[in-house]
Amino acid sequence: MMLIVSCGNWGWEAIDTDNEEKLNVFGLISLDDSLSSFVIVHKTLDTAGPDAEIVGYDTIYYESWEWYNEDTGMFQRDTFWYDPPEIRSVSESLYIVKDADVTISDGSQTYSFIRSPQDGSGENYWYRDIFSDSAIYLNTDGSFTPLPNTAYTLTVTTPGGHNLTGSLMTPALPRIRSSELADTVSINSLFDVTWSYDGDFNTTITTGIASQNWERQVCGISQFGLMEPGDTTWTSSVDSWCLEGNQSEELVSQMGIRLRYLDENYYRYFLSSDPELEAISNFLIGEGNIGTAYGVEGGFGVFGAMSADWVSRYATP
Repeated sequence: MMLIVSCGNWGWEAIDTDNEEKLNVFGLISLDDSLSSFVIVHKTLDTAGPDAEIVGYDTIYYESWEWYNEDTGMFQRDTFWYDPPEIRSVSESLYIVKDADVTISDGSQTYSFIRSPQDGSGENYWYRDIFSDSAIYLNTDGSFTPLPNTAYTLTVTTPGGHNLTGSLMTPALPRIRSSELADTVSINSLFDVTWSYDGDFNTTITTGIASQNWERQVCGISQFGLMEPGDTTWTSSVDSWCLEGNQSEELVSQMGIRLRYLDENYYRYFLSSDPELEAISNFLIGEGNIGTAYGVEGGFGVFGAMSADWVSRYATP
């Protein structure tokens, strides 16, 4: 149900400066079962130097791809062979930091985060672009289970002498009033999602198809809402082209509805400065405030937190 639509440059990842190098991090404590907590560690670079280095070479013998043949109504595979084989250089960004010591502490216990880029095929499927970052650090031993309404500190150090610290307070866990939401909702008819009041948290809500069966997607099922702190109700909307379309009234999609509370650091870095809030469907949609720091000291970036609750319903046009 979660979509990453970042264009690849997150804004914070490539800050150049004429001064000394500084760490540039994106750390997230997640109380959202669709997303693991992580810390991505990059650094700034002197504008006078290169931003990448060659780390190896690949020998390419062939390339293959699939394409849809409208005449046959089937996918076909083509292959192109290189003769002689092509030698390609493999470059690596100098912004990434691969040897950092990263820990998060709740004051009584310290948890280690180890550099461990993923392919995005597992529990973080919807965030594959993030978890494939070469400088992502994860709590690989499973010991870190963050709690709501808890203070955490981040410490990042490198052998090169870079140091950065961060601090935050995790938000409460939201509670959707699922008993007040019908089992099946009509997208073309407005419906409300309500939740219990847990404090004045910055709140977002996203809806979307809860499976990968895109052919069964009801028009307008993907929506986003940003609420004022203290709000406890969100009302859906309907796009004009969905009303004008001719989707079958018998079409049914399984819809996920996810409610999130955001801590102040996360909200201020990614959402509060973005003038086009409608374009933001979750974290990393906006590029953040380039060259700023929220919740961190000694460098750039953000140390933030989010919590979530979700329900599944059926949606019809």
